[in-house]
Amino acid sequence: MFSFAFNSFEEAIYMNGHGIYVWIVFSIVISCLAAFFISYKNKIQKIKKKLNESN
Repeated sequence: MFSFAFNSFEEAIYMNGHGIYVWIVFSIVISCLAAFFISYKNKIQKIKKKLNESN
């Protein structure tokens, strides 16, 4: 029905020598997304706190 691009998990991680670059970029993107999510979550909580104090 379909075939995988890699024959083993090790090949998928290694990616013909390009894996280190792919996984570094992947980890940077995930880290940035997590940092933005946490930052905006904190901002929303501060805004909610201000709104509750004003009422």
